[in-house]
Amino acid sequence: MGIDGTIFVHELVTRPAVYVHPNDTLRRLSLTLAEESIGAALVRGPHGAIGLVSERDVVLALADGADPDRVTAAEVMNEELVTAGPNEELLVAVHRMLDAEIRHLPVTEDGVAGAMISARDALRVLVEQSENAI
Repeated sequence: MGIDGTIFVHELVTRPAVYVHPNDTLRRLSLTLAEESIGAALVRGPHGAIGLVSERDVVLALADGADPDRVTAAEVMNEELVTAGPNEELLVAVHRMLDAEIRHLPVTEDGVAGAMISARDALRVLVEQSENAI
C-alpha cells in the first residue's frame, strides 16, 4: 500500500496464474477450474497466454449446445486479453474491468501473464479498506 493508502494490483496476487492447453475440452477445463477453485484460466500458447477462458464462457458454450467432450478451450476463449500491470493502482484496474465487463484480469509483467486477479479479490480489499477508514 502506498503512503497515501493507494492499493496496487500486486497486493492482491496470492498465487501464479493457472494455464490450460488450447486443446483441453470443456469438460477438462471445467475440472481444472473446479480443482483450482478459480473462475478463469489463461490459455497457453507458444509464447505465453493466447486467451482467457472463464466459467461464463463454458456456460455460454454449453447453453449453445456445445459437446463438453469435443469443444475445446481454444474454441470458446476470449483472445482479447485485458490486463493490468503489478504496479498499477487497483482502482484503475477495477475501472478497466468494469469498462470491459469482465471479472478476471491477468497481471502481466514484461508481456507475460504470471498471475490473475478477480473482481472478488478487488472487492474484498476495497471493502476492508473502507471498513478500516471508518
